[in-house]
Amino acid sequence: MPRVSAEHKEQRRQAILDAAMEVFIGKGYQLATINDISAHCNLSVGALYRYFPTKGEIMLTLVEERLGRTPATFARLTEKAGTPWERLVSCVNLFTSALGVRHPSTGRLLLVTLTEAVHDSEVRRGLHGRFKALREYLSTIIADGIAAGMFRPDADADTLATLLLCTADGGTVYWVTGTPNLDLRTLRSMMLALLRSYLMPDASDEHH
Repeated sequence: MPRVSAEHKEQRRQAILDAAMEVFIGKGYQLATINDISAHCNLSVGALYRYFPTKGEIMLTLVEERLGRTPATFARLTEKAGTPWERLVSCVNLFTSALGVRHPSTGRLLLVTLTEAVHDSEVRRGLHGRFKALREYLSTIIADGIAAGMFRPDADADTLATLLLCTADGGTVYWVTGTPNLDLRTLRSMMLALLRSYLMPDASDEHH
């Protein structure tokens, strides 16, 4: 038999993860089966098991690779945005625009993962790692603004970063569950207004 290339193996692995993500979102983790996933990616159950020995391993990989990469993605897309304030604005814009795409699958995966984290300590640790990395990134931006004299010197960078993440994840949960009267443009404006009023109480429109 011809040897399968590393590139082909990785493509098949990602196809399994894509399929599992769709199945978990559609049926929920607890109801989803390996048979569902194998059918969705057109692989035999035996072939799937060569990549992931259990459904739990697939879930943990999704948490690590699809949710865990969020901090690095945020950093890559916002770290060169300019001043600390412009970087914060870029983070808020990225969050609200990501929710507004046609199929916000990552947000739905987060919702499924939050449910499973209640029961699974490994999934919980994965979510904690994601939260910690995002909080540290946002906190660093705020600390940079304090050091530069742009933000008030007594601002609590860690707590504000935590509040931002709680707002973002809470908004994600409500958005992906189709909660009425949740307008992303209004949410974005209010998040920025709250940040501005706390960090720059005397800011002029030039910081908008």
